[in-house]
Amino acid sequence: MTQPDQTPTERLQWLTDQLLVRDADVHATAIDALAEEGDDRVVPHLVELLVIDSIANDWEQFGFPAALRSHDPPRYLELPEVTWPGVREALAALAEPDFDSAHAWVEWESWYSQQEIEPLDGFEEWKLRLFRSYLPPVGGLLDCEPREFDLQEIRWGNCDRSFLAALNGPRFVPGEEVETGDASDASPSDSPAAADAPERYLDDDHVVFGFEIEGVAYAVPRWVLFPHELLNAELQGVPVSLTYCTLCNAPILYDRRVPSKAAGEGADDDVRTFGSSGMLASGNKVMYDEESETLWDQHAGTPIGGETLAEDPDLFLDQHAVTQTEWGEWKAEYPDTLALDIDTGYGYDYSYYDGNVDFFEHYWNREEIVQPGVRKADGALPEKESVYGIVVDDPDEVWIVSIDDLREREDPVLEGEIVDRDVVALLDATDDIAVYEAPPTPVERVDDEDGLALVDADGTRWTVARNELTATDGETRERIPGRHGLWFAFRTHYDSVHILE
Repeated sequence: MTQPDQTPTERLQWLTDQLLVRDADVHATAIDALAEEGDDRVVPHLVELLVIDSIANDWEQFGFPAALRSHDPPRYLELPEVTWPGVREALAALAEPDFDSAHAWVEWESWYSQQEIEPLDGFEEWKLRLFRSYLPPVGGLLDCEPREFDLQEIRWGNCDRSFLAALNGPRFVPGEEVETGDASDASPSDSPAAADAPERYLDDDHVVFGFEIEGVAYAVPRWVLFPHELLNAELQGVPVSLTYCTLCNAPILYDRRVPSKAAGEGADDDVRTFGSSGMLASGNKVMYDEESETLWDQHAGTPIGGETLAEDPDLFLDQHAVTQTEWGEWKAEYPDTLALDIDTGYGYDYSYYDGNVDFFEHYWNREEIVQPGVRKADGALPEKESVYGIVVDDPDEVWIVSIDDLREREDPVLEGEIVDRDVVALLDATDDIAVYEAPPTPVERVDDEDGLALVDADGTRWTVARNELTATDGETRERIPGRHGLWFAFRTHYDSVHILE
């Protein structure tokens, strides 16, 4: 495999082009030649190929969502040319480490994320060609203009929109009909009513994402949402999307309405249907919408590539507060809550995810492990500390409260200031964080026979409710919706991060 009159760089570029030819034998020959050349500028190319090769050829272990591993992989991953023989060995020859575990592709990605390797000129276009050809559902979305992200930093999340399907049009039923704790009111198993009754599956210790729309409370179990990562619904006439980044532990509930630019001022809002693109940016999932195929930052709620970014670059989605707590705590505070019917129609064995994080276990159990695509940094907080963020008028600026720190306080309440507005953060009745406009400070959190309340500097008692604090004289302070996540998701997705202490 030679080309006459080539400079060393031209030869490398020609060899990397051979990696895109639809022939596994050509791939193997090119990889051997690249290893012999010894130029680490091709390491970025080889890392991209290693990820695709590893997942495509070991779908039963690495397919995502795991509930679909018993199914055939997407056809484009089954094709005989979707392999690059010798790619791991070539990386070991060109770079310092030599990962050889069953998860070597994850280790190589994590290592690569900490390096500053300048690839060959034209790498971004090469990567677009790779994704368009070998990961077409992902490449079709990635190939967008304009875009606000660095293509080199985008990682494939071993899935795409064709098989990480959003949970669309879910059914919600009274919570007592799906909880396992008390089935005394259930109809006899042989009765007609029992045949139509939803499955009882919710235990008191199951983690749920709770929220309220137009005065109606809802609960979605984390482990049921896990293989979807996203839910689209219209609840009480409000179109919403419950988005979840599994590796950032970031449940965020967005309003799906965006201003209609095409129809002019005064027109009805457009409603977007969100889904998972199959890509990650700085460890956080990249969403897309079906209507315009715009790419969106899941954590910030902003367009980052495509039509909507071109039309309205300053847009960010409105959000509703999400509580992350256990079912027992949520139903105690909201006894009339609705809960997700587990019969979603998608045919998943959701029980697989009940207490099981699969091959991500090492990520959650080892503090030093970071998500591929995240560059480590010495910061004010540990990378995977649970925090809560408030965004006001600027989607690039966020104020952070450490949930761990709040729980460790003798009085779990924190006072601070956000854009000239006094705020107070506290643990609510479900043991999750809530942020409100502050009454006169300092305040004290009390939890007595009259319920949870704050007592302000003047001695006035403020009852803590879902959406507001209410004083004994009827004065109120509104709740400020925020977003959960791990510290690294905030430091990498916002230009300015302030920590309230």
